[in-house]
Amino acid sequence: MPNKNNDETVIPYDDESITWHNPYDQELREQDSIRRGDINSLQRCWNEKYTGKVGRLARDPIRHMKNLAIGIITLSSRSAINGGLNPETVLSIVDSTIMKIEHTMTDCDEIGKTIRKTQLMFAKMVNENNNKKTYNPIINKAKDYVYRNIHEKIMVSEIAQWLDINADYLSSLFHASEHKTLTQYILDEKIKLCCNMLKFSEYTIQNIASYFGFYSQSHFTKQFKACTGMTPGEYRKKYGISR
Repeated sequence: MPNKNNDETVIPYDDESITWHNPYDQELREQDSIRRGDINSLQRCWNEKYTGKVGRLARDPIRHMKNLAIGIITLSSRSAINGGLNPETVLSIVDSTIMKIEHTMTDCDEIGKTIRKTQLMFAKMVNENNNKKTYNPIINKAKDYVYRNIHEKIMVSEIAQWLDINADYLSSLFHASEHKTLTQYILDEKIKLCCNMLKFSEYTIQNIASYFGFYSQSHFTKQFKACTGMTPGEYRKKYGISR
């Protein structure tokens, strides 16, 4: 028994005063579902029943939900990247989503739905990416080279030299496997990332063109329109997230 003369305040045990956290293994299953692109598994994780609650992250309910969103979306983005997604694409989505939550959302339910929507988006993107994978080691290494040098001007001859194979053989092998030329693949990958930056960032078109190694803004605009049917400005106006 505590000493009544002791100056320390004794807080009585009270079941209702304690908030138990959600089980850690549930979080692991949720993040692993995103990493594998398993949409059904992710939805099952959301429907799991448990007695715990999310820890209190702020006294104000809106601030609590925003802090929770930042944590979950950031964690989910790392799972998506580990699942094979391009970090530039994922981080652009994270930046824009968190900015939108911070500056435009004032409803807890809306923030909660945005968390789930973002997690589901990452799982679907990983799933689609996994379904597109090829298993020819030369093709995979060529794609890896493109991925790691996406901000540079990439030549087929450079990739062939890196792989130590003939450039014509690489081009023929890639076309047979992917049903497009390696040059077109490089351009398509650059344009996809440019689309994400036009949607989810505030970088200028000139900065985006330079960032992905296009010769000039006019060259970027020409290539972008050939791939999407729109100029970068038109694309941003149609699909960009308003701040």
